[in-house]
Amino acid sequence: MKNVKKWNYILIIFLSIATISIQSCSKDDDAAGPQPNPNTDTPGTTGGDTGTDSGTNGDGGSITLYKVDGDKIIKEKDYNVTGKLLEFQKDTKKHEEIWDLVKKIVPPDYRSKMSEFVIFAGENDGTAGYVVERTPDLSKWQMGIAIDFAYQGGFNARGELAYTIVHEFGHIITLDKVQVDSSVSQENCKNFFTGEGCSRDNSNINKLYQNHWADIWEEFRKVNNQSDAQKFYDKYKERYVTQYASTNPGEDIAEIFATFVTRAGGVNGSSRAEKKIQMMYDNAEMIKLRNYIRGNIAKSSRSFLPLPGSWKNANTFGNKNKTHCSIHKH
Repeated sequence: MKNVKKWNYILIIFLSIATISIQSCSKDDDAAGPQPNPNTDTPGTTGGDTGTDSGTNGDGGSITLYKVDGDKIIKEKDYNVTGKLLEFQKDTKKHEEIWDLVKKIVPPDYRSKMSEFVIFAGENDGTAGYVVERTPDLSKWQMGIAIDFAYQGGFNARGELAYTIVHEFGHIITLDKVQVDSSVSQENCKNFFTGEGCSRDNSNINKLYQNHWADIWEEFRKVNNQSDAQKFYDKYKERYVTQYASTNPGEDIAEIFATFVTRAGGVNGSSRAEKKIQMMYDNAEMIKLRNYIRGNIAKSSRSFLPLPGSWKNANTFGNKNKTHCSIHKH
């Protein structure tokens, strides 16, 4: 794999535990060991995703690359695929159906942050979706969605695809240039360093780190095997909306956003996890996004979000071999 950013050995640990309940996952193709410092996420992380360059995804997993043009996607490239992947490539109606769901979740003014959209197959590595920045200043992003998983059990079965899209959108809105300054190096960063750059003072991810991660960061850094990872989560589970959220601050905030959007009710109790959700309710921009997404439920011929709580403790919505991943590609 080329252009791989090394990070997050801890995530390798999580992926090795088949019974861990996660909604999205990251993948480290180089399996680098942890090298964090107190002001950074795990090595080279961002929203908690790492992977490969588009077109080399999982031994040819990439199927079709589109350019995002407002409400439309315009084909840029068909990758050289065969067999089932070729069938997926030819079925452009499915590509459009997936994109239509993306539009229900990502408002037009935020869609302008997405320059590319990729249809790929996730079966080889269990990946359901990913995001990757496409400009050095973090103003443009690529989103990829696994078509094989999107139609497993029927299109968007149990709201699973919608959850993946919401999670990936959560990465973009917490890692773009509004939230992160890519011109500031790790050495000069006084806030949380995401891997793409230095989080801004009032960014959501910096607030999350300072309020909910800084006090346990040294302990988090010492996680070196699956037993340590499980003990870390067991000890601090009241802080996390899902077990996978304990992987790192980037995945934490994406899971918080996905929970905030998909859960019908408001804040439930006073746990640290619920305080994180309250952080979203205290943010007018986040409320606007939630209203946009949930408002589209009524406009849809069928509900496209998961039923409240149906995803929270499920590993893969009933499929033990699939993980809902967000590979951050560089």
